[in-house]
Amino acid sequence: MRSVLWILPVLMATVPVCAADQKEIYLSMKEFDQTIDRAHSECANVDLEFSQGFYDCLDRKMQGIYIDTSTIK
Repeated sequence: MRSVLWILPVLMATVPVCAADQKEIYLSMKEFDQTIDRAHSECANVDLEFSQGFYDCLDRKMQGIYIDTSTIK
């Protein structure tokens, strides 16, 4: 019974970790600019007309990537 009571908090602690397992990255301003430039050029190669396909590609590549506001000058 003690082992079950000991394991219970560990299992409860892993649930939020698994839920937050999605890719979420905060980059500096410089790194964010480089990343968005790379994603833009890759998506432009896929869809030169900048139609909805381009924007869908850009959304997929930038999913979960954010700028760290403390690095904005």
